[in-house]
Amino acid sequence: MMDKTETIEAYAVTDSNIVNKTTFFLGIPLIIVFGWLNNKYMSVFSVDHNDHRLVIVYSGICPVVRNDSLRIKGSMANGEKLGIHGMMMQAYSIENLDTGDMYHQ
Repeated sequence: MMDKTETIEAYAVTDSNIVNKTTFFLGIPLIIVFGWLNNKYMSVFSVDHNDHRLVIVYSGICPVVRNDSLRIKGSMANGEKLGIHGMMMQAYSIENLDTGDMYHQ
């Protein structure tokens, strides 16, 4: 895994999928279980970068529509831990150049 920050400009190939991921559960069992879940949202989509598809993972809500022009800052990583064949980018900043929206952690 590389920790080097990169900036790319690319077009979205897919719409973003926003996933609600449970991070942990804390509860007290008293006949029924009382407790709460801590959730985290993740956005996943693909872009066309250097004639290849690159999977982008962003920790948060980032609505992207196919063919949006994007400027993405993040670090490249091997996607095997997430079940992605090849490289992926863990993004921390996404700017939609078509709408002017910015998403930053």
